[in-house]
Amino acid sequence: RLFSFNAPQGACPACDGLGEKLLFDEDLVVPNHDLSIKKGAVVPWAKSNPPSPYYMQVLGSLARELKFDLDTPWKDLHPEILDKILFGTGKTAVTLTFIDGKKSYDVKKPFEGVIGNLNRRMLQTESAWMREELSRYQSSRPCEVCHGARLKPEALAVKIAGQDIAHATHLSVVDALAFFTDMPQTLSDQQRAIAERILKEIVERLGFLNNVGLDYLNLDRTSGTLSGGESQRIRLASQIGSGLSGVLYVLDEPSIGLHQRDNDMLLATLRRLRDLGNTVLVVEHDEDAIRTADYVIDMGPGAGVHGGQVVAKGTLPELLASDGSVTADYLNGVREVPVPEARRKGN
Repeated sequence: RLFSFNAPQGACPACDGLGEKLLFDEDLVVPNHDLSIKKGAVVPWAKSNPPSPYYMQVLGSLARELKFDLDTPWKDLHPEILDKILFGTGKTAVTLTFIDGKKSYDVKKPFEGVIGNLNRRMLQTESAWMREELSRYQSSRPCEVCHGARLKPEALAVKIAGQDIAHATHLSVVDALAFFTDMPQTLSDQQRAIAERILKEIVERLGFLNNVGLDYLNLDRTSGTLSGGESQRIRLASQIGSGLSGVLYVLDEPSIGLHQRDNDMLLATLRRLRDLGNTVLVVEHDEDAIRTADYVIDMGPGAGVHGGQVVAKGTLPELLASDGSVTADYLNGVREVPVPEARRKGN
């Protein structure tokens, strides 16, 4: 559990194992630097229309204290003034003047800053709506303690081959495969005996990912950033690693976006999945996939509302011998997509 960021024994205490923190972002708080404060440059404080009298009175008092004009565009204000508006005056007290109806009164205290105010409101509020509203001005930043490693210092202090466990997760699949393949050379005989079975499993799983064309992916990529095709191929690699048999797999155009070299590895992986005793049903337009298939069902004759019929079915030789199949015509060379005589200039 020490090496798992999902367990309290291993998770970084500062970010709870997330590797990042949600912090208020200056560029989201003040997105348009051409606006002045009076025109609504500080968006969270100027969201009401007209801007909130309380916050405008605070900023007006700050302007008198620091000697700047509320009509000056944000980009033209001195950096020191911008810092005090956003992050406060520290322990230095300023005089804040408030007008409540016909009464006016002064309060002398340190100014907490716009971002300090947002942080305090986020911590104190119990309203889900307010939390959601304030979160619009936050962005993710790497944790300042673990620097994105997600683990506590004790876990990162353990090193193998001179590297901690976080190093491996920052590598791409192909680099990680090389790292773990070469690792036995850096271990003692005793360490090699202990790690042999673990390394064999790791290398096999990385090999599956590499063989389905995902060699470029970093191991710490979040699932939300993966495309549909990448997610599909990751699931495919995990299924191969599970060693299941008697399963029906349905894949929708797994070759999309792959280089020809990677496509060949993908087809080899699909054949391996079939050889484990599974049925693999693939929806494809790729010529190599069609020629590799044990059995082909050609739907047509056209696309969408113009299709929906089984034009041909059978093995590849039976498909090539069928009449009325556009797919067979292209595979036989009867039809082809002509190469344009004149190519457009690239941009």
